[in-house]
Amino acid sequence: MKLEQENNLIAKIYDAALLPALWLDVIKDIVNYTKSKSAIFTGLDQLNPSYDFVYTHNIPNESLAAYQDDRIRVMDMKLHMPLWSDIEIGDTLSQNCQHYAEQPGTDQYVFYEKCLKPSGICYLAGVLLDRGSYRWAVLGIHRTPEVRPFEQAELDFLRRVSIHLRRALQIHRQINLIQQDNLSLYTVLDSLKTGIVLLDQNLCLSYSNPVAQKMLDQSSCLDLDMHNRLKIKHGQQIRLDQLLESALLEDATSQTEVGGVLALSNGTGRQFMLTVVPFKKLRNIQHLQSTQHQIALFMTDKNQHYSLSRAYLQQCYQLSKREYDLCELLINGYKIEDIAGQCGLTLSSVRTYFKNIYEKTHCCSQIELMHLLMGCAIHFEHID
Repeated sequence: MKLEQENNLIAKIYDAALLPALWLDVIKDIVNYTKSKSAIFTGLDQLNPSYDFVYTHNIPNESLAAYQDDRIRVMDMKLHMPLWSDIEIGDTLSQNCQHYAEQPGTDQYVFYEKCLKPSGICYLAGVLLDRGSYRWAVLGIHRTPEVRPFEQAELDFLRRVSIHLRRALQIHRQINLIQQDNLSLYTVLDSLKTGIVLLDQNLCLSYSNPVAQKMLDQSSCLDLDMHNRLKIKHGQQIRLDQLLESALLEDATSQTEVGGVLALSNGTGRQFMLTVVPFKKLRNIQHLQSTQHQIALFMTDKNQHYSLSRAYLQQCYQLSKREYDLCELLINGYKIEDIAGQCGLTLSSVRTYFKNIYEKTHCCSQIELMHLLMGCAIHFEHID
């Protein structure tokens, strides 16, 4: 009987991957199978927020509302994140929280009063399904003090079904990408060799392509806070906020340049360039209709050399070889003064060249020219 129940549950897990509304039935079945009281199934990906989900069973709104409080979330991370950090993906843990109620004045007590007490929760068990710098997925089940603590049999069951839950999450992620609006836009952005992050009207990350995700994972210059807003670790946050606000509040009648470029450097001397532009100003990507995205932020590694398509620039904008060389130096982070020295030209000559380049490309500023050149540095990869 138990084996049949488990097999039926596994089948339902894969059904839920295709029809997310069924997750409520899945976690209810898990609660019944383990003779628990409540459950929460949650996943987040700060770099792809549209993937995020939370499904609960028998958890009162009071507890859920308390958990949304930033102070409580920080307490939860402080109390329980070390437990999850000590196990591998697919492993389980069990926790008796009964002593939380016996420690007035502590974080444990506050967490008990706000989250556990309204739910009548005492014993927690869970399985880790995903973990990364900006990713997290876990299934947790709970019992009341009157019921015995979780035993190894229940933990073994969670470990078995975790294999299928993780596969279902992979299916969910793929379907989520397919069902997004502007699929052609995301297909293009995913293929770029330049890191691109898109922000919404609240300056929260709404999309990032694989290159940007890798740079965020590896960089000590940039980070995301719990609200999915970009943070700079080296004292330039005010300047970044100014650039983002100017791009967000763009006024077609204003003479003030919107967006801009910000250079970052980590402790090892590695340099990154952030270029902030209004989303609608993106070039070379047609028919942008999304209202979800308001700002595009290009992330480039100054230690990586970017090559432009000479044939495209010559054919579309009639750039000369010299003009092409100047553009390639510009997109690789050289300043006007550096370009003059690199090419053996006077500063006046370089400015004249760029004036001609602006006219040929119909750009009004260096930032606008950078946008265009980034589009000309696109390389696509074959994906099996």
